Amino acid sequence: MTSVLIFRRGSIGDAIVSIPALNAIAKAHPGAERWILTNRPVMETAAAIEDVFKNSMLVQGYINLPRGGGGWAQLSAAIDKIRALKPDCLYYLSEPSATLAHLKERAFFRLCGLRNMVGAPGAADTARYRRLENGLWESETARLLRVIGAESAQDPDWTFVFTQAEDKEAEDVLAGWTGRPRYILFSLGAKLPDKDWGDTNWTQVLDRVSAASPGVGLVAIGAPDESVRTQRVLAAWRGPTLNLCGRTAPRISALVGARACFYLGHDSGPMHLAALVGTPCVAIFSARAKPGVWFPRGSANRIFYPWDAEPAVPARTGFRVAGNSIAAIQPEPVIAACLELLASATPT
Repeated sequence: MTSVLIFRRGSIGDAIVSIPALNAIAKAHPGAERWILTNRPVMETAAAIEDVFKNSMLVQGYINLPRGGGGWAQLSAAIDKIRALKPDCLYYLSEPSATLAHLKERAFFRLCGLRNMVGAPGAADTARYRRLENGLWESETARLLRVIGAESAQDPDWTFVFTQAEDKEAEDVLAGWTGRPRYILFSLGAKLPDKDWGDTNWTQVLDRVSAASPGVGLVAIGAPDESVRTQRVLAAWRGPTLNLCGRTAPRISALVGARACFYLGHDSGPMHLAALVGTPCVAIFSARAKPGVWFPRGSANRIFYPWDAEPAVPARTGFRVAGNSIAAIQPEPVIAACLELLASATPT
């Protein structure tokens, strides 16, 4: 059986935005085994790409690079695995990085015996995002499709499979909880300090939204080390709450999110899990990444991004202009967006 190797680093969000590219690769190589070459996340509490893709039928195998690069012995073991696999080609789907890092990666792939590299590091224009006419930048999903030559596809293929057992597990998690008929999915996880909106803002939003919507539930998802902080913030919610931080795997969290009215939280892996299953997002962004690159898929989202100046974006997208720092985003418009989505949502 033939095989292809796909290089994609990162965690939950990195995995999810690459789904259309993986579907395009599967169509280009019918019958071939698809293996992911990836890394264990530098932050130990972050979920690995494998935690998202397992059972999805998108990938048949994984080769893990050591966390933080590792030593020669660990890299040599990965090289041996790739040589034994003998992939027909490599698809380079990792984020843009510095030129020196690209050169090192190219040398690594050469040592693996790979000569046919699609979107190889250092190739012209593959490591840069394109500016769009509306003031946004192309999404990471769009860049990856462009890198592999599938950008002409008008509708990216977001096909993603969950199992019946996983769906039942998500239902069992919610069974008996009083907030089950109508709830919001919430996550305050933020890997980096400059992406964190702060407990004061979140407490104000939760208090005001729950006061205006008695009986609506709030389900929190995230990593185990976010549970204590999350529980503290959940105290501001006046309705039923359910703290699932560290209790549900990413795929189960996504299915819990599929039953929610909308997602509320930071730009994060949980945000992308919600978007994957079609749940609208009220998402707070920092200016760490260019606007548009990591925005969640879907047209019903309410994105709060700290613009330097008002962008020329379509009104229907729901973007809000806030200033040039995440701290400049005020609770009032976030509260308004939540209430607007709640008013249009129907009980599950």
